[in-house]
Amino acid sequence: MNDTADLVARQTLADVIGRLLIAPPSAQLWAEAVALPELATVMTDQTESLAVAYEQTFGRNVYPYESLYRDEELMLNTAAADQVAAFYATCGFTPPQTVGAPDHLGVEFLFLARLIATEAAALADGDSGLQHWAHQHAASFLSNHLAVWVPVWAHAVQRIPGHPLYQTLTTLAVEFIESELERLQPVPSSSRSYIPLATSAASPETDDLNTLIRHLITPVHAGIFFSRADCSQLARRLGFSIPIGDRFTMMRTLFETAGEFEQADGLIVALQEMMSAEAQRLSLLIDGQAAWQPFLAPWIERLERSQRLIST
Repeated sequence: MNDTADLVARQTLADVIGRLLIAPPSAQLWAEAVALPELATVMTDQTESLAVAYEQTFGRNVYPYESLYRDEELMLNTAAADQVAAFYATCGFTPPQTVGAPDHLGVEFLFLARLIATEAAALADGDSGLQHWAHQHAASFLSNHLAVWVPVWAHAVQRIPGHPLYQTLTTLAVEFIESELERLQPVPSSSRSYIPLATSAASPETDDLNTLIRHLITPVHAGIFFSRADCSQLARRLGFSIPIGDRFTMMRTLFETAGEFEQADGLIVALQEMMSAEAQRLSLLIDGQAAWQPFLAPWIERLERSQRLIST
């Protein structure tokens, strides 16, 4: 469906999702979100409590930057972020200065909202050339960026016991992208740039714990984003606790402590189960909407490789 009213509704929803992902809601944004049926039932707390929930979810655990899921460096402003910034520049879009890098998911949603708004205005004005331009650029951005990594990010958020707003927001983000995949029917990128160029993943022959940990905390290798909350939950499942630190340190401490408590096998089983559950969730998305297949199949392949790795 591509009538003007539908496009305006899509633009409004994408814009609200983007702003809610960038920062805790202001009073104005709160009022806009409450007016949307998709969010009305979970907008029940005051904005002050949401600020704490926002920091816990996106500031300390599941960081909403594309480069952390698609590049090996695990840093901001790497190659993936440069690609996003170049796409923005092509379309004359300037991201807000309040985010750490241009590939913040909230900014990506604001950009998609801008393209949808342009398409809606062009349709209303009878400008078929501009309408086609906006439509094609939205399809390209979807297939080269949003559809490639957002479900993995969303599932990591949903594994954390968190505020209903942010749990709902992640589900809504995935559903919106799925709806846009159906509407735009983009052609997947033939370059598959989300496959790492360097081969630095651990091999089944290695016995170096640091190499294994680096593999597990690098989503583009592991197929999953292990957050600090994931590490804490795994430790509790095995009957002990580990101190809060960066993800590498927490994952290494998890393995070392599991060994000390003779829980190494239990840790392997727990990791295998998490990866299997993630693969199943990705497969369910593909089953529900075949357009997901070229974007999510590589993640399932990574998960299968990682399960073989930790079982050796």
